[in-house]
Amino acid sequence: MRYLILFVFFLCSSLFADEDLFKSAAIGNRSGLSTRSAIALEPAFSEESVDSSYVLGPGDFLDLMLEDNYLSVQVAPDGSIAIEECGVAFVGGKPLFEAREMILDLASKRYKRDQCYVQLSALKRFRVNAMGAIVVVGQQLVDPQTRLSFFIRQLGGFLSNANTEDVQVIRGKDTLHVNFSAMSNKGNFEDDVMMEQGDRVFVPYVKMGDNIAMIFPGFRSSVAYSKDRTVQDYYELSGAARMHNYGYKAACIREPGKPPRWITLAEMSETKVAPNTEVEFSVQEMLVYVGGSVNHIGKFPYNPSWHALDYIAAAGINTITGSWSQVRVWRGKEPKALSLSVTEDQIIPGDYIEIPKSRYEAFKDFTLFLVSLLTVVSSAFLIYATYNQNN
Repeated sequence: MRYLILFVFFLCSSLFADEDLFKSAAIGNRSGLSTRSAIALEPAFSEESVDSSYVLGPGDFLDLMLEDNYLSVQVAPDGSIAIEECGVAFVGGKPLFEAREMILDLASKRYKRDQCYVQLSALKRFRVNAMGAIVVVGQQLVDPQTRLSFFIRQLGGFLSNANTEDVQVIRGKDTLHVNFSAMSNKGNFEDDVMMEQGDRVFVPYVKMGDNIAMIFPGFRSSVAYSKDRTVQDYYELSGAARMHNYGYKAACIREPGKPPRWITLAEMSETKVAPNTEVEFSVQEMLVYVGGSVNHIGKFPYNPSWHALDYIAAAGINTITGSWSQVRVWRGKEPKALSLSVTEDQIIPGDYIEIPKSRYEAFKDFTLFLVSLLTVVSSAFLIYATYNQNN
């Protein structure tokens, strides 16, 4: 009996102590308002402050203060939000300042307008569809205030045959044409647009045929041809300016139907090439070899502007013993002698320039050889004759 009395006593105490709690719960049930959701309390991040011109869309979270009640609502896929016992407001596609007025007008049906407040608590995440000359095609989840450059990087970057001068951002009925190369190489930050819900990105391919192939160690790219562009322009458009520089020494230009020619890096900004040209950058030291009747036999650094006569002069030709009228150039993996003009024909890296002796030197050497041969023969004859007399 004593335990029963104690149990009844504690039960009554609990009921009186929790009376305020039951009252608040009853009020909450009558008002139909819930507390703030957990997702609304997650940290929000953005590149810059979000002003009242921000356009709401599905996924945005709003915090509503309705007199003494707080409510977190998410914009539904159809662009609407609902407030119980007040109605529905369609805020999707509306700027924040306009949506705020719509929500306050709706809430004023039940609450005092001057005691209501609306604020943006979390930005939406959405998907953007991307196609064309990129590593990963399809839909990509985009965080709030994502710019085009970061979005492309999320997709793994461009393919080697991407036309980065005309990246297209399709936004509703409009299409934004972004010169991504100029943006990244020259710092045109205003072209790095922020992605918006509903955007589609297309990266065109470089058309086959009229293009310029840029070849680097371990990397090959293709750039659209233009008659006004120089090799330096193609170099920048290929994205090589953002790559690791391995210390290029020269560039070999292989135009259709023409022999290869070499240019220095300083000549890139002045050199124009024909369609379907290959430009290959080399990191190896370019050398030309000189031998024959010169003072300094050996190798010399390659200079694209030099002809055979320049290398012969650098090696110090002796005009008494040597002659450049019969200069021969040995070229190729299986060298063949080529008779070239010492003042006009091109020399390429790896060539061996041979400076033959003059005719006078050749005749003198032949004469000395005959004299030596006759001396040897006569000496041998005298030895033979002496040997026969003694016997």
